[in-house]
Amino acid sequence: MLRDCNAFVADVRECLLQARQLAKHYYDSHHRVLEFAVGHWVWLRLLHWPTHSLEHRPKGKLDPRYAGPFQVLERIGQVEGGRLHDMYHMGLLKPFHGDPPTTTPPLPPVHDGRFVLTPS
Repeated sequence: MLRDCNAFVADVRECLLQARQLAKHYYDSHHRVLEFAVGHWVWLRLLHWPTHSLEHRPKGKLDPRYAGPFQVLERIGQVEGGRLHDMYHMGLLKPFHGDPPTTTPPLPPVHDGRFVLTPS
C-alpha cells in the first residue's frame, strides 16, 4: 500500500510539472521583453488614472488609453517590494515609434484633480 501511495505522489508531481511547463509556454508566447534606456520616448498607459480628466467624451470606451509621448529620464532598476513611489513600472510603458518630439508637451493646469480646459 505504501508503494501505491509513493507511485501516486510521483504521478501527481509529474502532472504538476507538466502543467507548470504548459503554463510557462503560454506565458512566454505572449510575454514581451522590453528594455528602455535613458532618452528613449515611450507612451504611458493610463491604467489607474481617471482618463475623463484628459478630455471630455460621452463614453469611457473612447477615452485615450495612453498619454505622452514622454522621455525616459532615469532607469531605477529592479522592482523592490510594494512601496509607493513616483516611478512607473515597465509594464505600463509602450515604445514610441516615429520622429520623437523635441520636448514633452506641457500639461494644462489642474484643479481638484481635473485638467482645467482653456479656450483656444
